[in-house]
Amino acid sequence: MDYKRFGNKIVLRLEKGDKVRESIREVAVKEDIKAAYFTGIGAVDKLKIGLFYPEKGDYTWDYYNEDMEVTSLVGNIGMVDGNQLVHTHITCGRAKSEIIGGHLDEATCSLTMEIFIDVIDGEIVKRLDPDLGINTIEFE
Repeated sequence: MDYKRFGNKIVLRLEKGDKVRESIREVAVKEDIKAAYFTGIGAVDKLKIGLFYPEKGDYTWDYYNEDMEVTSLVGNIGMVDGNQLVHTHITCGRAKSEIIGGHLDEATCSLTMEIFIDVIDGEIVKRLDPDLGINTIEFE
């Protein structure tokens, strides 16, 4: 993993074997980012994605272990209990142009990834909404 900061923009390059969310969080901690959004493209070969079921209050996870193109990586960085939380969704292309996507728990870069982080001046605070069962943005 390597990155460079340009004012409030960060360009992050992942290398084979880097964990996607873990790498984004590492940059957020190093750069003291408390609010941001990001987008990216690249390739992964290990993937855990899910769908949240409100009636169960939990995710159902799917696991993939194959070469895939990341056609869209989007998300945000906010703070939960004083720590950076990286909330990420991903869409990937598989063989025969099949597309899968969902809430990203973790993925492993297989070649390279290019992620562009746009830092927001300020802090986004997220708290658990007991009715929804997920963290939501709170404006204080």
